[in-house]
Amino acid sequence: MPDNKNALNNDSHLIQAIQGDEIQRKKALQEFFTNPELFQRVVGYVISQGGSSEDAKDVFTESFIVFDRQVRNGVFRGESSLATYFQAIAKWQWLALKRKNKVTYDTSELAEVGSDQSPEKLMITSERKVILQNLIALMGEKCQRLLGLFQLNYSMKEIKEKMSYASEQVAANQVHKCREQLRNAIQEHPEHMSVLKYSSD
Repeated sequence: MPDNKNALNNDSHLIQAIQGDEIQRKKALQEFFTNPELFQRVVGYVISQGGSSEDAKDVFTESFIVFDRQVRNGVFRGESSLATYFQAIAKWQWLALKRKNKVTYDTSELAEVGSDQSPEKLMITSERKVILQNLIALMGEKCQRLLGLFQLNYSMKEIKEKMSYASEQVAANQVHKCREQLRNAIQEHPEHMSVLKYSSD
């Protein structure tokens, strides 16, 4: 098992190669995706979520395409390992596949809401939460924590203290940057915009 330093150095090498010429790119992608553990993790996740091995293959293929494009275009910022980033993309792609195939939602959630909420509203509200969680998972740990605190209505003073920032203004600036990253990530996936913009009114 490589240590963190070696893994980081290898990731840097792969990123440079993927962003290089066509020969370098193909070699780097082959090196990354021939790791059997990467595929097995995707298969394990999809099956644990009720999918099939064929679903897992589809998710892996689509994730490969998205991963390649985002690394080439500089969307990946190095705030996690490439393997972690790919797995987050795979979770996102599984959600997209479920929507495409219209997989049913968990009806046990109906008991947690009032009778005024229709099944359609419940499904979209639940799905919206999952989509946002998967999007945030594509971001670095710092933004994940910042956005979590922000969503829990922590004040900038509290965020400053918890994140050890120099001032409330620094905290506000960092929250703004992370929200911009999230907005850009949403725009990368227009197929989910209708759910993310859904109004509960």
